[in-house]
Amino acid sequence: MLLRFVCLLLLALPALSEPVAWDGPGRNGWLTLTSDHFQAHYPVGDVYESHARRALAVAEQAHRDLVPFFGQAPTHRTQLVLSDDQDDANGWATFFPFPQIRLYLTPPHELSGLEDNQDWLNILVRHEYVHVLHMEMAGPVPALGRDLFGRMPLFFPHSLTTPMLIEGLAVYLETDYEQGTGRLASSWYLMQMQEEVRAGRFASLGNAAVAAKDWPYGQYYLYGAFFIEYLAKTYGEDALKRWLQLYSNEIIPWVSMNDSAYLAFGRSFGQLWSEFYSAMVKRFGTEEAVAWSGPQDTYREQVSTASSHFLYLIERNDEDRPALLKCHQFPDCRKLGDADDIVALAASTDDELVGIRRNMYASGRNTGDLAYFSEGRWRWVTENERLADVRWLPDASGWVATSFDQGLSRLLLISRAGEVSLLWQGEYGELVGDFDVSPDGQTIVAAYKEAGLSWDIASFTMKGRQWERLTDSAASEMSPRFTSEGAVIFVSDIDGRFQIRALDGKLVAASDSAAVAPEPLQGGVWYQEYTAGGFRFRNVSLEAASDVEPSLALTGREEETHGPVQLKAAETTSPVPYSPWRTLRPYFWLPYLAASSGRTEAGLVTGGTDALGRHLYQLQLTYGSEEAAPNWNLQYQFERWELRYERTHSFFELLESVEGRTILEEDQATLARLWLLRGWRDRVGVHAGLVHQRSEVVDVEPGVTLLGERAFQSTSLGLAGVVNLQKTALNSPLPWGSYSQLVIEDFGLSGDYYAGLHAQLGWNYGFDLAGRQSLVVDIKGGYAGEDAPEWQVGGLPPQEDEALFGRDQLSLRGYDDAAFRGRYYERQRLTYRTQVKAFNSNWSYWPVGADDLQVSLYLERGRAWDSDYDQAEQGAVAGMGFDLRLTLLAGYRIPVPLVLGVAYGFDENLGDVQVYSGLTATF
Repeated sequence: MLLRFVCLLLLALPALSEPVAWDGPGRNGWLTLTSDHFQAHYPVGDVYESHARRALAVAEQAHRDLVPFFGQAPTHRTQLVLSDDQDDANGWATFFPFPQIRLYLTPPHELSGLEDNQDWLNILVRHEYVHVLHMEMAGPVPALGRDLFGRMPLFFPHSLTTPMLIEGLAVYLETDYEQGTGRLASSWYLMQMQEEVRAGRFASLGNAAVAAKDWPYGQYYLYGAFFIEYLAKTYGEDALKRWLQLYSNEIIPWVSMNDSAYLAFGRSFGQLWSEFYSAMVKRFGTEEAVAWSGPQDTYREQVSTASSHFLYLIERNDEDRPALLKCHQFPDCRKLGDADDIVALAASTDDELVGIRRNMYASGRNTGDLAYFSEGRWRWVTENERLADVRWLPDASGWVATSFDQGLSRLLLISRAGEVSLLWQGEYGELVGDFDVSPDGQTIVAAYKEAGLSWDIASFTMKGRQWERLTDSAASEMSPRFTSEGAVIFVSDIDGRFQIRALDGKLVAASDSAAVAPEPLQGGVWYQEYTAGGFRFRNVSLEAASDVEPSLALTGREEETHGPVQLKAAETTSPVPYSPWRTLRPYFWLPYLAASSGRTEAGLVTGGTDALGRHLYQLQLTYGSEEAAPNWNLQYQFERWELRYERTHSFFELLESVEGRTILEEDQATLARLWLLRGWRDRVGVHAGLVHQRSEVVDVEPGVTLLGERAFQSTSLGLAGVVNLQKTALNSPLPWGSYSQLVIEDFGLSGDYYAGLHAQLGWNYGFDLAGRQSLVVDIKGGYAGEDAPEWQVGGLPPQEDEALFGRDQLSLRGYDDAAFRGRYYERQRLTYRTQVKAFNSNWSYWPVGADDLQVSLYLERGRAWDSDYDQAEQGAVAGMGFDLRLTLLAGYRIPVPLVLGVAYGFDENLGDVQVYSGLTATF
């Protein structure tokens, strides 16, 4: 059984294709362009084709630049998918089951380190292609393994290293100091590492090795980038290449990482990390941190705004439900309401509030729309407008908003009725970030960027609808704001750190780390200072602004302007309609072995997906030694369709005195059409499912006589209505909000053994308690027709507890499996869960770590009965229990809960003490 778990673990390490949204821009069709080393798939449209051709030119240039560093290239064309269904500047890459890159067509437009680029698509493609080339590296032994087994993760040694090294190498190779591009050249990354060092929070090797749920977000990118740069500068880039080549020949994951490091650098990873820490202290730890005696509260997002008299902010700490706060004098604040998914905020002079609220649709689209705050609630104003930021018009008749669509930046005018008109749309590389509207409503000031140039402050007139630069420097200048007097202040990193300046050259706020997100209020400015624990609010008076010499924001660029990236157009085929068959074939097969007392099962697992991720399948074929029969499991998904078909054999020794076994063959097939109907921004959905089950005794041991039929089968067709209003935070043990479902299944359609209806109603509500605590109430009940399968209640939680269709078993801890049977059931559960320890750490560079330790307490009550069954007189039974849940991290990334618990049933006759443990992983 351990070998089976390890095999599935290795299969789960790489990311499978995230499907493109079936209701996104590609719903009208996809096209494909092919170049020498890449294929680009993009939604139908001239703008998308332009992006695809540019992406191919960038990719071919990256191929020419980077292959000499790695010394190897992929044997397959890399698949580029241009996706326009995410409002985040991001992308991903994987080698499995074929080399592929997903590019989100939303440019970076806010301070994060990603803003330092000449061409956003260029740096995105380059970063992701580093991952492909890195993962594809293989010496003779792994290459032989690929020839025999295909693209199995075991034969991609670098895919099994810590994400710190994977992402660190990509950030290192994306950075160009001469051009001033890439995260290592950004003031943002320098600021973050400085704060890690100066605050005494420098991560250990084990902390940095995992994708931890801790601040700063994505710290493995940060530490990995500086660590790889340290190795290259200290030991030389040739030593770094040597380590990559040495580890590329390993076939036993993780064991030889230190040996390879010794051969390449003459040091172990532990020694290298100790040296790296000393180097970072020398580089960043020489300045004294400025003492701060004000409020110590820190927040995890820079979402705030100000009216004439009040400061408004989103309180987000990754533990509790985000809250909207109104502050007269920070931290003197009161809560106005919840603020789930609010990513931008704007206040009118009369203290009306709007925000940009993100919504994740069932298809995977993640987009922002305008929401108005009234009477403690957020009410949607727009839908599918792809909004990023918003400001009020001075007369409060509507709003101006920024939006990104088809990779292009836009300014929109939105009325209170939700009517949208286009103010301006940029060309490729012409971007608008954070902005503000003048008190007279005639001018917009914004962070403005053209291809090849850094971010400057520019003005846009409502009448002329033309941009005019107000600053002209090599710095990143962002977040402009009008003061009540009509002056403009903004954030600039002109001297390598983010400070608040004014157009007249005055220095408004100089922070010892970084000053961001300014909000003018009552003659002063509230701003957020970055710290190693989050963002902290500070206040300065505008009267205290000091002159700087010279006015750096107005003196012109201090270094050579390189201009837009010059690319050689890639030679491509003509566009052809996208076909999934080019990538859908299996690329690997994985040996499978499971052994237990008296039984061995051996076989293989294979699977695949297409480039768009619309088709996804996995096939497991095995042969059982005792039942001498094949077993299989097929899972296939296409957009909203899911098919599962499983055949299993089990055996029983009914008579110990004779040789032979009774063998039961079981089939189960499920066909589901998810989101048959949907509404309320996909919080409400109706799903349909068809479930077929068949059981047959295919062999009987000598001396056993069967009474009744050897086989039976049942078929049910069901509908499930779901209302999901649940949300969760990064460090909240369980979701909060309500989840309701009504499931009706009809067994009378095929004339099988069963007939009649199943009807189930469920309601679940989570309470977000203070800190890392959750309380959940769960209530379920069901009715079965006279000839329908009866309900079974009892035992530890099985998979059927959460299945939509084919569910006739419900757990009840403290009682035996199926201890209660009948045409009716009810079950109530109250669960309290708290996180008692957050580890967020790894065992050095070894692939074993721990996320957190949680404790759960629960009370349960339930029963199943017939209307004429005397158990109804007995009433429901109850139980209680607790468990410890240590979430391990396998392979640096995969959460594997180790559960140890005990349950006690209160009923004198049927109750029992159950001690249970389990080790599970979700792949």
